[in-house]
Amino acid sequence: MASETQAESDKVRALRELLPATGAGIYLDTATFGPLPAETAEAMRQADDWELRVGRITAGREEDVAQRSAEARAVLAALLGSQPEQVLLADGHRDAIELAGQLLGGRPVVREHISAVTGARDVRPPDGGEPGQGRPLVVDVSNAAGAIPLSVDDLAADAVVLATDRWLLGPEGTAALWLREPIPAQRAAAAREIPRTALVGLARSVGWLEMYVGLEWIYERTARLAGQLHAALSAMNGVEVHTPGPPPAGIVTFRLPAWPPADAADELGRRVFALLRPLPDEGLLRASIGWYNTEDEIHRFAQAVALLADHTPASLPRRPPLVVR
Repeated sequence: MASETQAESDKVRALRELLPATGAGIYLDTATFGPLPAETAEAMRQADDWELRVGRITAGREEDVAQRSAEARAVLAALLGSQPEQVLLADGHRDAIELAGQLLGGRPVVREHISAVTGARDVRPPDGGEPGQGRPLVVDVSNAAGAIPLSVDDLAADAVVLATDRWLLGPEGTAALWLREPIPAQRAAAAREIPRTALVGLARSVGWLEMYVGLEWIYERTARLAGQLHAALSAMNGVEVHTPGPPPAGIVTFRLPAWPPADAADELGRRVFALLRPLPDEGLLRASIGWYNTEDEIHRFAQAVALLADHTPASLPRRPPLVVR
């Protein structure tokens, strides 16, 4: 698989300076939360500072919140290939799913577009046949949005939900909902709009990705890095890769049979400062890759996994934990 050019390396280096958390370790847990851009954090700080100094009941505040909401919905609509009028914001991932059920009626089927456990794409047809003939179908694209190209028109879903604090780098607890059919205003009023500061941060993060970083570049790079990790792990003895290859998005899950997942994650953190998620119930480790990872990080992480694969917890001299003073 082709390596990056010097120009791309320079671009990544400059962008990582705007994502300070990428310097804290090998950031491989984007499927939980993505790193927050410094620009987003500053915009949110300014929003909080304004309210601290002038209060939260100033004239025009409702209009300002409405404008912030419209900005966030517009950048999300551009990402999804839809219209802003079809996008609602929600106070968290679970809230978005509950809101979809309320607005669609009935008991919808909820499916992950990209599985958080296998990293694979769900290609099953909707329950009950084509959309409209059975229970409403809600597709959860939280592990796809910001990692791979998306067009909601291609998903054959009645609604799409997405956590926007993962690959979209939004503030924690932000989420969104797309609806295929227009929703009457009185029913749309059931939406729980997110707070003003979070609106500011969400619009800034997604807009930054779209207009400054570049979505096409993000998609190509994420796929390339995930493919490199998948290929490296698949070639190792003692490693069982759980994600079908090549991975369709940025998630690669694998098993080290001799290691409990939590112990393996801890040891990888000690050795190469890897930040990844153990999935104890499935006996797996999950690495979720972002465009901000480097090829060197992928290589160092793979080398550390290979070392653990050659040992058991009893046979590998353990590294002491990092002491932060």
